[in-house]
Amino acid sequence: MSYPCVDEDDFLVQGDGSFGPQHYMQWRHVATNSAASLQNAYDVDGGNQAADLLQLQVSWTNSSPISMNVYGLLTRGGSVITNQPRNRAYIETYIGAAQGAAPADPTASTLIGRFGNGADFGTVDSNTKTVFSNLQTRQAERTMLAGDTIVLPAGHVYKLRVRLRWDAEFWETLPVYLGDTESELSIITGATRLDLYAYPQL
Repeated sequence: MSYPCVDEDDFLVQGDGSFGPQHYMQWRHVATNSAASLQNAYDVDGGNQAADLLQLQVSWTNSSPISMNVYGLLTRGGSVITNQPRNRAYIETYIGAAQGAAPADPTASTLIGRFGNGADFGTVDSNTKTVFSNLQTRQAERTMLAGDTIVLPAGHVYKLRVRLRWDAEFWETLPVYLGDTESELSIITGATRLDLYAYPQL
């Protein structure tokens, strides 16, 4: 039986003639993926250092008969960087996205955030030694938009990828005054989660 006054792409018609909106005709949480926190320690005298920490991807296929607006949220857990004045150190966040009928996995190459520290407390002994002090920077859990809201046609796939990267610059080469036995260069990344949300393109 047909229902000429009802668009069945928008409304679900029950056997008794009652009807209501299709499940996809509302804002929805459609996909998620997460990675646990990482904790690393590094050589305080190790020179310039950089390395990828993790990559995380989430994807969703629009199985509805209409186009959907899709966007991603990135949630980063509480993070900590412990450093000492001979380095500038960061945790960097990059994203990448792809969409299509069968898109390849995206490359996360767009920098969207950098968290870290570095300090110059001066020198002593006629500028032959640098002043020592550990310093620590903390960042609470936060959620941010990851990329643009895109229109995803029926049957197409959207992929969103995030990459965390460690980057440290060794900018002071003088020895530490009274030694560096208590110095520390370490990170706690916090957990990472990607979520995709969709709502109909009307």
